[in-house]
Amino acid sequence: MAVTKIWKVKDRLDTTIEYAVNGEKTEEKLYVSGINCIPDTALQEMRNTKKQFFKTTGIQCFHGVQSFVKGEVTPEQAHEIGIKLAEELWGDKFQVVVSTHLNTDNLHNHFVLNSVSFLDGKRFCNTKKDYATMRKASNKLCEEYGLSVLKQEEKYNKYATSSLYKELMKDSIDYAIENAKDYNEFIKILQDLDYIVTDKNNTLSIRREPYKRNTRIERQFGNNYSKESIYKRILETQPEYPYSPDPYLLVNRSYERYNNEKQKHLQFKGSISYLIFHYEKLLGINIEIVSKPNITKMTPDLIQAIKKMDEFSKQVRFVCKNNINTEQELLDYQKLTYEKINPLKSERENLWKKLKRAKTEDEKKTIESEIIEISKKITPLTEEIKHCDNILKRLEKIKTFELCQRLENEQRQFEKEKEKEKMKKERVR
Repeated sequence: MAVTKIWKVKDRLDTTIEYAVNGEKTEEKLYVSGINCIPDTALQEMRNTKKQFFKTTGIQCFHGVQSFVKGEVTPEQAHEIGIKLAEELWGDKFQVVVSTHLNTDNLHNHFVLNSVSFLDGKRFCNTKKDYATMRKASNKLCEEYGLSVLKQEEKYNKYATSSLYKELMKDSIDYAIENAKDYNEFIKILQDLDYIVTDKNNTLSIRREPYKRNTRIERQFGNNYSKESIYKRILETQPEYPYSPDPYLLVNRSYERYNNEKQKHLQFKGSISYLIFHYEKLLGINIEIVSKPNITKMTPDLIQAIKKMDEFSKQVRFVCKNNINTEQELLDYQKLTYEKINPLKSERENLWKKLKRAKTEDEKKTIESEIIEISKKITPLTEEIKHCDNILKRLEKIKTFELCQRLENEQRQFEKEKEKEKMKKERVR
């Protein structure tokens, strides 16, 4: 059985896409796909469609969810069903990002649907008929995959819908905490996700239409969601920075190790680690090395810069640890990693099916423990594949950059020769 829901998002298309494709919830974006767009460039593609038809204002997108009963589907099945549902409903006219979140007991798909059609520029209108069509198509796919289906509309599971609403709410709060630099931005992110926020008497409550009753998040989700805990968690998510009640944080991180690694690998020209370092500045992504601790405000730009530098450091450690020096060695390593991860995923897929057939609670707990153990093995392999993909993308950028540089140099040389030829002719005259 799958519960479906869809609602409009009036602004912040970028926030909605980021929320849907969150790597921690989608196993490092393993379960993210695009319909009529590429997930990595979906934001720009959707914006380009709006600009093409002069419809950049108003509703930016529609955010849909399809949530499955605990233990009924595997991550692979859930994502496959989500893709088929999106293709059937919107695949002929709209750009859609489809992602499967694995961070809750109920696996669920997210759909970010561009509000403007790339085909004819018409806006998507989410009527009751559209919602009924979505639910009917979802039920049909569930039947095809052997899942339970609620046959009669009057028996539509209100409890499941409410449960999904609370799951998404908790998900949204966690996302806002992870991406906010302070409490005010935390509130703004929730509002961007279409929540109505009430902050009174040291109590934080939120709701989203069409629900009319506020949910006190501390009462609903526990002490970890009190205002004091949220303040602390927001500060703790600042990369590599200790928690402090002071709005100005001491930047005491040492960059010496990073700098030493950089100098060490610059001598190995032609290696991937050399290229990673060498082109940081040329590509406009160089991070200045800080020699002394100082007091600085944690701005979003600073946070992004440090996260980017952390990612580069991880990539360097990855290629050094595995002695990868050429693009071919990187491709070979990636292939070997896929050969390791695919059997584990197949084994986990079988365990999900076995869990569905389990009859006793003890049997279910045993199978769930086995799934958790296999997932622990899959996660680091997924991380390595992610490193390979990111480095390959950077190498492509580097090649493109070098090509552009070469063409620019050739153009400048051509212009110089042309100017010399012109001056010669003038002297002859």
